[in-house]
Amino acid sequence: MKIELGLRAGVAIPLLATLILGMSILVVFNYITQVNIIKEQESRSIEEAVRTTEVFLDTLTFYHKQISQQPSKTTTAQETATAKEKTSYIDNVDLSRGLETDLKQIQKAINANVGILLNKESLINKPEMKDIKYTFGEWVAPYFTGGDPKFFISEEVIKRASQSKERYYVDKKLQFGKEFFVIYSPLKDSLGKNIGYIYIVKERILNPMSVFTMLGINIFVYIVILVLIALLIGYGMHKYVIDPLVELTKSADEISMGKTGEKIDIKNARGEIAVLAKSIERMRITMKKLLE
Repeated sequence: MKIELGLRAGVAIPLLATLILGMSILVVFNYITQVNIIKEQESRSIEEAVRTTEVFLDTLTFYHKQISQQPSKTTTAQETATAKEKTSYIDNVDLSRGLETDLKQIQKAINANVGILLNKESLINKPEMKDIKYTFGEWVAPYFTGGDPKFFISEEVIKRASQSKERYYVDKKLQFGKEFFVIYSPLKDSLGKNIGYIYIVKERILNPMSVFTMLGINIFVYIVILVLIALLIGYGMHKYVIDPLVELTKSADEISMGKTGEKIDIKNARGEIAVLAKSIERMRITMKKLLE
């Protein structure tokens, strides 16, 4: 019994500890790799959403521009010339009617809620928008496909977005028990001046729940694999190492006490243990002859 415990402590336990360490490192590496892959997917998703929105805005700008340039009976030559110079989306769209339709088209294209923010100064020539419900300091929110924009945007974040020099600004917002990306893409007038933002609200793929789920799955798989490997190693160690060595030790102990009549036959001996068994068997035969 002491011999068996010694073999377990000297061989099986260090082997199992090495296995646990190796598997733990593998699980951590696998988890970090999965998280990084999801982060890359999120970055690509944000970039694609912004690009698609920009393409839609260019297309809608051209569409509204064509409509605005159609002369009416009351349109003067000067008004027509002014209309032809307009090139921005804000200058051409009717904020009281066309904006909702346009944003819903973009929403369907990118599968995310979309809203628009405008500086109050840009609405001076648009009296139909003077009674906008949602205001954020010097900014107003004419329309948001997700309902109330105050759940996702704030004056402080808008100010940070206006100070950003990147092509778009990304904010993270925890709402309704979920985490969202709020992406602010600048809107410019015909002179290239930033007069507002079109903001996109996308639910994060890598939210706290998905992180815990991913980690839980990794740990579960790790435990299952570890248990299976440990059982296989334990079975192999007992059958081919520990049990043969225990039998050989008992046989050697009996030979030392003069019991040389029983042949040594270790069925599951392999490799060096089989060589050792043959050596002890030769020693038994020699001892038997000497004692006779």
